[in-house]
Amino acid sequence: MPLPKYRYFAPTDAARMSKLQFTARKAVEGAITGMHKSPHKGFSVEFAEHREYVPGDELKHLDWKVYSRSDRYYVKLYEQETNLRTTIVIDTSASMRFPHDPKNPALVSKLDYAKHLAACLAYLLAHQQDLAGLAAIDETIKVEIPPASSPSHLDLLFKHLEAIEPGRHTGLVKHLHALSERLPRRSLVILITDLWVEPAELSKALQHLKYRRHQGLILHLLDKAELTLPYEKMITLQDLETDEKIQIDPADLRETYNTQVEAYLTQVRRVCNDCDMEYHAMMIDEPYDKALVKLITRRS
Repeated sequence: MPLPKYRYFAPTDAARMSKLQFTARKAVEGAITGMHKSPHKGFSVEFAEHREYVPGDELKHLDWKVYSRSDRYYVKLYEQETNLRTTIVIDTSASMRFPHDPKNPALVSKLDYAKHLAACLAYLLAHQQDLAGLAAIDETIKVEIPPASSPSHLDLLFKHLEAIEPGRHTGLVKHLHALSERLPRRSLVILITDLWVEPAELSKALQHLKYRRHQGLILHLLDKAELTLPYEKMITLQDLETDEKIQIDPADLRETYNTQVEAYLTQVRRVCNDCDMEYHAMMIDEPYDKALVKLITRRS
């Protein structure tokens, strides 16, 4: 059986993604005709409203029913459709190496899972003639590829995914502010992250995206171990970003830990909701392709 050309995108991914349809929730702006709602109106696709006739308008767009009731000439306006500009942002801070186990190299980390999701989403968007870009963020923006959709662009994007290594500390919130200013028009930002950031700072970054009229889709990667603290014996926990270590007895801390984690997740979901951003939690023990199909089906 031949090996896939790309590490994070297999032929089976292409077959599965080709059957899906990813749509924006709100109006977008683009350069070519596509499948997403545009903020501009014209004379095609789906009826939106009337406006009074002016000389030069095509007579075929006159609404004769309205004329018969009002004795005034009105033309029908329709919603135009356009293509979508998307930037897929991957958190590449050290915490995305979780669950890190040198004794089990086959264990899928959050970063590897994020790369698979990013590759599938980029292919899906390009397949439906939308534009997909990529940004990888830890202390800095280590990769930034503008949105496009050509086969050569996808090849470049997939190869950059293969080359990305985890950084150290997270500068995710800081650099989301910078991206908010640089991204073109009404873009969609798909953020793939473990979301271990201060909720108040996250709120400011998402509000900035909203202010710039961008849409946000947050894919929050979670592992069962960090939700339930399932360990039975004394263990040593290590902070992947600072290397700080602490020894704990899980039985003593589990109840308090679970309460605090649930409170944090509730706060994060509230922040996303208040900022009008889509939030979806994704458990990394579920195969990435199945999880993505479920997500896109649910959005539809």
